[in-house]
Amino acid sequence: MSFAPERKPAHNSVEALRVPPHSIDAEQAVLGGLMLAADALDRVADKLGEQDFYRKDHRLIWRAISELANKGMPCDAITLGDWFEANGLAEMVGGASYLVELANATPSAANIIAYAEIVREKSVLRQLIDAGTAITEDGYRPEGKTVHEVLESAEQRVFHIAESGARGKKDTVSMREAVKDAFRQLHERYQNRGQLTGISTGFSDLDNLTSGLQPSDLIIVAARPSMGKAQPLDARIKTLTGWKRMGELEVGDALASVDGAPSMVTGVYPQGERQVYRVRFSDGRSAECCDEHLWTVHYRQWDRPRTITTGEIRSLLQRRRYQKRLWIDLPSGDFGHSEKLPLDGWLLGALLGDGSLGGTAVRFSVKAEETLNRMRARVGAELELQYAGQYDWRIKRCTSEGAKRARVNPVKQGLEQLGLWGRTSYDKFIPRVYLDAAKDVRLDVLRGLLDTDGWVESWGSVRFCTVSIELARDVCELVRSLGGWCSMAEKQTSFTHEGERRNGALAYVCTISHPDPQNLFLFEGKRERLEKGRVRRKQPVIVSIEPTRQAATQCISVSHASRLYLTDDYVVTHNTAFSVNIAEACALRAKKPVAIFSMEMSASQLAFRLISSVGRIHAQHLRTGDLAEEDWPRVTNAIALLSEAKIFIDDTPGLSPVEMRSRSRRLAREHGGLGLIVIDYLQLMQVPGNKENRATEISEISRSLKGLAKELNVPVIALSQLNRSLEQRADKRPMMSDLRESGAIEQDADVIMFIYRDEYYNKESPDKGLAEIIIGKQRNGPTDTVKLTFLGHYTKFENYSPDSYTGHF
Repeated sequence: MSFAPERKPAHNSVEALRVPPHSIDAEQAVLGGLMLAADALDRVADKLGEQDFYRKDHRLIWRAISELANKGMPCDAITLGDWFEANGLAEMVGGASYLVELANATPSAANIIAYAEIVREKSVLRQLIDAGTAITEDGYRPEGKTVHEVLESAEQRVFHIAESGARGKKDTVSMREAVKDAFRQLHERYQNRGQLTGISTGFSDLDNLTSGLQPSDLIIVAARPSMGKAQPLDARIKTLTGWKRMGELEVGDALASVDGAPSMVTGVYPQGERQVYRVRFSDGRSAECCDEHLWTVHYRQWDRPRTITTGEIRSLLQRRRYQKRLWIDLPSGDFGHSEKLPLDGWLLGALLGDGSLGGTAVRFSVKAEETLNRMRARVGAELELQYAGQYDWRIKRCTSEGAKRARVNPVKQGLEQLGLWGRTSYDKFIPRVYLDAAKDVRLDVLRGLLDTDGWVESWGSVRFCTVSIELARDVCELVRSLGGWCSMAEKQTSFTHEGERRNGALAYVCTISHPDPQNLFLFEGKRERLEKGRVRRKQPVIVSIEPTRQAATQCISVSHASRLYLTDDYVVTHNTAFSVNIAEACALRAKKPVAIFSMEMSASQLAFRLISSVGRIHAQHLRTGDLAEEDWPRVTNAIALLSEAKIFIDDTPGLSPVEMRSRSRRLAREHGGLGLIVIDYLQLMQVPGNKENRATEISEISRSLKGLAKELNVPVIALSQLNRSLEQRADKRPMMSDLRESGAIEQDADVIMFIYRDEYYNKESPDKGLAEIIIGKQRNGPTDTVKLTFLGHYTKFENYSPDSYTGHF
């Protein structure tokens, strides 16, 4: 074939440029073949797309051929010419003459598949070059991305090219081939009759019903979210910019974190009405939660903090060795809004400490020259300090010659805006906009208060006293928000009148401890006094846990690696057994590699759960470390078994389907395939860029998981949650319609199992220790209910034994 030669660049420097990989001859041969044979498009449509062509005019011709073919019209030079004329694009393809040239220069469409593969290969090379350029650009200019994010982006780009390059590689299978394969499987099953065709779940009755977990199946295991980890709906949760009620939180809300690292809500799970307890701490702070709520707790004889429930803490507090010796973490304070504020933070604190906020002028008292100079610097150039006798000063508009005089006093105006002007010593407060401000602003407010009206005891304790209970409470909140410890105590003041001792106003004394006490003051005199003291840093020690009320509750999952978030009073608190037992059976008995994607529990928490299950060791004893002598051999045996098992845990929160598929592929490649993939929870996955609605997002996630199961030929178990609607029914056994976003999940799943435990809803249930596995859907098998024994203290399911299951509790 011969085509008009391409125009050659006129300049040698242009010739030296690198031209992206392409084959004009192959592109022309493909397009010419499509114009000659009516069925040619069917042979290459799954191999090529418009963007695979290098030249723009070739992309337009492919588009025109595709549109005409979809309408059942011929794709010769005449019809194509009409299409381009009708769409005003004729000049962009060189007119009808180029179309005729394409058709005439191609002898036949016999080799069109080979030409299409050349075009596709060149397209993949160009995409790789583009991806490499983008990766290089990210490396030089990460634009705020972490190294992990840059790596993830690079991998996604390459995998996207690999995925798109796989199209057209697999052809349809004839019925002849399909029945031959079916007969082969049937013969194998006959030879191995009585044996499973899939991966054993470890539960004989369930295996009999399902023949094991089948390769390429998507299995949904649905249940109510884990009991507990809940707080009342009116509990306050600290977001990046302020407080929000637990019941108002939504997925995606940005949260304040214990260390300033990014954190967000990844899941919201209503838990119904529950008994609520108030946990009180040594400095007076407190928070409400359920008995099953998790806490990360420290004890001086533990080598590391432990994550345990409220109920377990209550049990520990009954023992003398733990009383007033368990404490929680303090936040770093790295959160808060950056809005413009009417007054400098230190200036506001100083005026609240030793200022007069009413009358005809803003006044304050000061003794130290250093503090006076700082006040002069902080009020700004438009204002000046005017001596008012003894230690008193006024903040006035400038009157000196040549100075710019403000129309109004901005300090007074700011105090008015904040609702502080006219306040007395008895009703001063710190405005909420400052309590929720960025860390440096909050610290400045506290410094202003302590520089002017705080003091340091000879032994080093920092104190602040006020007759305003509201200001005292605000100081406590301010200190706690900065990672400090602060208690408040009442003090009865007194004075002498005509020789008679009388009671004065009731005062409130705040005692303050901070990890960096020198940072609490700017006034050098108090910093020097602080250096002479020797006070041990105080921690928020748990002093009591008391039942308070029955209330509607909710739990959340958070993206922070520690799973910690901040609740009332800056209390730092913590945020699926059946599937883990199946994974355990697959890894330990079948010796197959298992991948567990846990977006709710950390890897260490899952490890403890597996040690409890495999070694049959009470889960609470593992959490508290209170192991009996006979427990240790079981612990070491369980650890030895699990160390040899090919179980791989990924506890990255909020994974996307693309990330999960790429990580699963890597594991499969590194370990010669996978036996099982477990995802906990499906609803905690996210699809970046999906802004439509949650149902659409879940639909995309479920389709992707089914695609993953087929691609790796492995069963995929995804935990899903149930709607709360079932709790309104008398019979609370779940059904298909109880699945959250059930449409997409029900459509894509091959097997849907529901877990039902009557004791979850009925504490007096006669079926305590019994679990029902309800198979609501099985694409290639029957539906039925299987009974299992549930050993709660081992977090373990076992084969049902009617004579023994009630005796395990």
